Amino acid sequence: MFKNGPMNPLFSAAVTALLVLLATVALATAPVRVDLERLGSGELLFATQQSGVYVPATKVSTTVDADIAGVVARVRVRQSFRNDGDDWVEAVYVFPLPENAAVDSLKLIVGERVIVGEVQPREQARQTYETAKSEGHRAGLVEQERPNMFTTSIANIAPGQTITVEIGYSQVLRYDGGRFSWRFPLAITPRYIPGEPLPRQSGGRGFAPDTDQVPDASRITPRYDADAKNPVTLRVRLNAGFPLQEVVSRYHPARVSHEGNEYRLEVRTTTAHDFELDWQPQVSRVPAAAAFSEDVAGDHYALILLMPPTRGATKEPPPRELIFVIDTSGSMNGTSIEQAKQALTLALERLRPHDRFNVIEFNDEAHALFSQPAPADRATVLMAERFVKRLRANGGTEMAKALRLALAGGAPEGYLRQVVFITDGSVGNEAALFRIIKERLHGANLFTVGIGSAPNSYFMRKAAEFGHGTYTYIGDVGEVGEKMQALFVKLEGPVLTDVRLVLPAGSEAYPATVPNLYRGEPVVVSAKVPTLNSVVAIRGRSGGHEWVRSLDLAKAAHGEIAIVWVRAKVEELEDEMVRGGDAAKLEKEITRLALAHHLITDYTSLVAVDKTPARPAGSELHQDRVPLQVPAGQSVDPAMLKRQPKALVGTLALDYDAYGYPTTATAAPLKLLLGAAAMLLAALLLLSGRRREAA
Repeated sequence: MFKNGPMNPLFSAAVTALLVLLATVALATAPVRVDLERLGSGELLFATQQSGVYVPATKVSTTVDADIAGVVARVRVRQSFRNDGDDWVEAVYVFPLPENAAVDSLKLIVGERVIVGEVQPREQARQTYETAKSEGHRAGLVEQERPNMFTTSIANIAPGQTITVEIGYSQVLRYDGGRFSWRFPLAITPRYIPGEPLPRQSGGRGFAPDTDQVPDASRITPRYDADAKNPVTLRVRLNAGFPLQEVVSRYHPARVSHEGNEYRLEVRTTTAHDFELDWQPQVSRVPAAAAFSEDVAGDHYALILLMPPTRGATKEPPPRELIFVIDTSGSMNGTSIEQAKQALTLALERLRPHDRFNVIEFNDEAHALFSQPAPADRATVLMAERFVKRLRANGGTEMAKALRLALAGGAPEGYLRQVVFITDGSVGNEAALFRIIKERLHGANLFTVGIGSAPNSYFMRKAAEFGHGTYTYIGDVGEVGEKMQALFVKLEGPVLTDVRLVLPAGSEAYPATVPNLYRGEPVVVSAKVPTLNSVVAIRGRSGGHEWVRSLDLAKAAHGEIAIVWVRAKVEELEDEMVRGGDAAKLEKEITRLALAHHLITDYTSLVAVDKTPARPAGSELHQDRVPLQVPAGQSVDPAMLKRQPKALVGTLALDYDAYGYPTTATAAPLKLLLGAAAMLLAALLLLSGRRREAA
């Protein structure tokens, strides 16, 4: 077609234009190349299969505002998701909250727009969200995976845009050993998932498949990023209602100021260690009893806190059979196993000659030091201390095997049988473990000791409740001695037994059965009562004598109590499921309560939808599962680390890698190619026509 010789200028220009356009397309479709040496510590990137090429991740920052009055905290959590990429994104973020949080509000904030969420049955809320997502609407969904683990999904975040999700909840504070505390979890310890994989999966994208023992495993095993630094700001306003001796932020540096009885503090951190604030009343101001009340829509609610007697039932505790269980699974690797070993060594040193004991360690299997509990003489205690010193953390967390071994058999007559379970609680089959405790306890008491920077507090607290014991949290090796000393006092036995709550006729109170009380731990009961013009009495036995205290509800201070009562009732219904109650009937009642009181549960979720479409038709939507930080002092298996997300809604993709984003978000690159081809074709036709004219 063409003769040898210099190229026609018009043709040369067309070819040059085509090459420039092709280079532009290549740059437009390529992932972002980032110089890692210049990155800040907060930058999140996902590697592609091409060396040195990365894709920016959606960033999340969290602000927590807590307003603490009396024994109830009202907390607002704001999670801001910023899309620094060039594509429309759906952000999915798994995050922790306190295990007794009553989550009842959701707002989606986009610039000046505020969209208020509503509670719907879980599947309906998911469908509402998915429909909004596919139609290009901004939408937010908050789902409960466990009482202390939630998932936030935000659809249609535009390139360069920040969307904020605001969650509100209430919770009752913890009181132990003369100190109040408020704890906010900042990390999730990876869950161990037992069982055989199921053929059909629930749709989660976690590192573990769903199994016959944990059918939602893929939803509770989020990916981690070893380099992630998700910033958190916590602001607390504390008004205890009485003078305080001290206020302490245990694990994070904080500036504390106060005026009168009101204290304020602020913490900024990227450390994935649970935050804990505790405060101690002045000695003369420790409340012997307190009541708080609230009227909502004509209904009356009360929260009752009553301190047990300060002296135990007996001066000398009876002989005990103590079974110590220590978790040596892989999740305990790092500082956790050292804290656990130190705690167990202190417990062994406290044994008395007339006690009996055994030590069980478990990971993939459970092994007991002695075939039967042995007398606590000098030789056996030294043997146990050497055994503990040699322990190392590795393997799985087959906790069911450890519980069955620890709860097997029974103590000799006259002995008090106690099981001390030291673990981070990193399991996903909590309900099955609670059933084992309930079925095999046989008169023993189970005390849990939570270890590490982010233990599974839901499992720890509920296991202790089903075991008629208490829960102790040790977050730093420097407090092992202090926390274990408090536990030793409780191991001497309850100071108040046969506890009964006397309420006005027609009242509904939870927990329905008040447990035995141990030194330093109060009874906390939430009740719905026919009238607040009444007196509540609590009776029990202490030291062989009748013990009675009473409270006048008419004089109770105001507090946000209604939602706390609903959360307590839901928890009681969930416990009834564990005890073998009618699951379908209980689920229906939990759903009814949650919808009536705007509460997130396992069966209800909060969803918010912006009615105005945001994502243009034809634009792709990519899912970004925002990675979690590795809990402080821990390491995770590489299989748990973040992989790149895949496209969810795609009309065109020119180049996908195995785990990555499509390399473009719209059809613009294709249009560039078509335009270049059209220009080249036009140039060739023009050139051909001129040659024919010349001929």
